[in-house]
Amino acid sequence: MDNIILIGFMGSGKSTIAKLLATALNMPFIDSDTYIAEKEKSGIKDIFTYKGEAYFRHLESLFIESFSTQKGYIIATGGGMPIFNNVRGLGVCFYLQSDFDTIAQRILKEKEATKENTRPLFDDISTAKALYNERIKIYENSCDYIIDSRQDTQAIVDRIISLLHTKPIHPQ
Repeated sequence: MDNIILIGFMGSGKSTIAKLLATALNMPFIDSDTYIAEKEKSGIKDIFTYKGEAYFRHLESLFIESFSTQKGYIIATGGGMPIFNNVRGLGVCFYLQSDFDTIAQRILKEKEATKENTRPLFDDISTAKALYNERIKIYENSCDYIIDSRQDTQAIVDRIISLLHTKPIHPQ
């Protein structure tokens, strides 16, 4: 089976849905940010701070190059990967779309639960919302299917599985 790629803004549910899909389809799950951080032996925030965004985007391109020749993975991308890199060759691509308010609520809930700010971009809500608005069209144009990620997680998983047997909206 081709790779199944999940794209979308931070907080859209990519990692959560990818893990559930991996279980349902008995396929391995990879989070691109986690993969890159482990390869670099450094956190994403530290990579950005000490080596810069251009270096991180290069690492993303190497990830894409590596996994575009492999099959059978569920891949949750970082929110910026499809903005700065072409993800179309990785596999069948699903954009987990949600409105900004739902995303902001999820991130706030995550921050309260973990007592940790893993999403520093959300320190300034207006900057985060502007970035969200800038990225919407790119996400839409980078995917084969658009999935409303405000639904129940099992409904999202079921929808993705059913769409795997249909023709993509943006044929490659």
